[in-house]
Amino acid sequence: MKIYNIIKNPLNNVITMNLEDIIYRRQSVRKYTNNTLSEECIESIKDIINNSKELNPDISWSYDIVDSSKVKTMMNWKSPHYIFMYSETSQNYLENIGFIFQQVDLYLQSHDIGSCWLGMASPKTLNHHPQDHEFIITMAFGKSNGNISRKSDEFKRKKLEDISDKKDEKLNVARLAPSATNSQPWYFTHDTDNSYNIYRKRQNIIKRRFLDKWNQVDIGIALAHIYVSNKNSFEFYVKDDYEKIDGHIYEGSFRI
Repeated sequence: MKIYNIIKNPLNNVITMNLEDIIYRRQSVRKYTNNTLSEECIESIKDIINNSKELNPDISWSYDIVDSSKVKTMMNWKSPHYIFMYSETSQNYLENIGFIFQQVDLYLQSHDIGSCWLGMASPKTLNHHPQDHEFIITMAFGKSNGNISRKSDEFKRKKLEDISDKKDEKLNVARLAPSATNSQPWYFTHDTDNSYNIYRKRQNIIKRRFLDKWNQVDIGIALAHIYVSNKNSFEFYVKDDYEKIDGHIYEGSFRI
């Protein structure tokens, strides 16, 4: 079994690398080799996780990086490594997890490491996490035996004008974000002060049973794409007074 050691000086790289470029070619990877990453590489990934920007810094969260023997999954494929994500339950806690770990997803793929969000995978045993932290979601990652990139015309996404009250190229990075069953639940509106509001589509009663939680994570993923494309100006906040849109749930507002 080959062990890969491919990430050097991770914190320097994450500052200088333009992760926005990865948004336009990333894809969810479901085919992996059995080769594991080195301990040095895993420690570097932990550094990236620990230094990723949070959507809400007041929320406590944690994670584990484990091998496939620790994972309970319904998928018919495995990866050599997985990240279990945990959080206390608080306002926007699911969005916060999506926001943090999509930055990690982009960073992994920028180093030719495949990754995939997994709603149908969980720890075989829950241990050593704070009692107020609940398990949220899993990410698979590792070296792929296929191509981890795709061309821009290979994305199956809604049109830009279908996810916003007006066509805005600044939102194209959010349009390309991955989501549970490719549901693409985000919708954006513009305010007169040049700020934005993000809403989540309210799924029907059948889809809501399994998509409601994941779609909140998806909102965080889309916001992460907006953040990495506007690192110096991105600001997220939640308003008490906001416009209600039929069939949608207000998630928050931001400036870029």
